[in-house]
Amino acid sequence: MGTIREDVFLGTTEKYNQKLEILSKMAQPEKWTYKKIQDKDPYRILRNYIQFTYNRVDEEKKFIVSLDKKYRCMNTGLLTVYNQEIVAIFVENEREGMQPWFFNGFFKETDKFFTTNFSVLPPLADYCDNAKDLIYDNKLELSLRKEHIIDDNFERFVEAGYSSKELINVLLDSAKGTLEKKLRRNFKLALPFYYRNTDTGECKIQLLAPLYFPGAPVRLALVLNKVQSDAKEYYEGVTVLPVEWAYMNARLIVKPDEEWAKIMDEIDTVSEDDSIQMGIDKIG
Repeated sequence: MGTIREDVFLGTTEKYNQKLEILSKMAQPEKWTYKKIQDKDPYRILRNYIQFTYNRVDEEKKFIVSLDKKYRCMNTGLLTVYNQEIVAIFVENEREGMQPWFFNGFFKETDKFFTTNFSVLPPLADYCDNAKDLIYDNKLELSLRKEHIIDDNFERFVEAGYSSKELINVLLDSAKGTLEKKLRRNFKLALPFYYRNTDTGECKIQLLAPLYFPGAPVRLALVLNKVQSDAKEYYEGVTVLPVEWAYMNARLIVKPDEEWAKIMDEIDTVSEDDSIQMGIDKIG
């Protein structure tokens, strides 16, 4: 499987950000960075989205190539305000010793540069075989694998402001009850996440849901596995992620709903050195 940085010369950070700015203005409005780094890195989420969409399109072999083989194109999965498809076009790189492709830019499906070189739209990236896996089923029970959640992720709780395992244990019970009430009223609160284990190659859909600790803004998200046993089917909370990671990773499949946008607006700190990479974190 190729990656965008291995395959494509993106240009300088400044030039690439200019193209991301064009895309952000072309696409339907949404949150493309975090509040705290808005000025320094205004397209953190969008850059991650394009990177991993490219990787998935490459994995599924869903690029289309022009008749003269000089251009190839992928569907970004984004739409304009008038619901036109937005594509990314790559040009054959003639410079030796460089990546085989040069990133030309983002275009609407009606743009002349696209229609001149391609006769069909590239297909969307796909992440699962069963659409039911993308939606939280509130008929199923939710349990927590507490030892794994607390012991294996204690540093994340500390970074979120909680340093007592006994207190975290109690807060998790409270957060679980609140989350179940909210999910019964808004199943879209649980965001689908495409997880790839880089060691085993295993791929699956997990769900990410906010952890509502009493009296505090949401800083962590609970990762849910759907478990199928001989006895029953249920959800199991297996680990936690910082909400910034959760939002960024989930955006690959869906645009988070309004409550997630509010959660992100409440966050007042974020590490500017965070490297958010899906598949790195071993989450069960």
